Amino acid sequence: MSTLRAVQIALVLCIAGLAVQLLTSLFWSPISFILFASVGVTLVVCGTLVFIWTVLRELRHTGAL
Repeated sequence: MSTLRAVQIALVLCIAGLAVQLLTSLFWSPISFILFASVGVTLVVCGTLVFIWTVLRELRHTGAL
């Protein structure tokens, strides 16, 4: 997977997670909290981990790390 593609995937995951969190914040119910905590946070964390992994892989590839 190329670096650009991995960063794009990380961006899509983070935006999807933030969108879920924003939408669940508009409706106050127990299910919205569960969706916020389980789906939204998970997507943002996965996007962040993909981005960090991509940066570390690129740094190791260029010899900067």
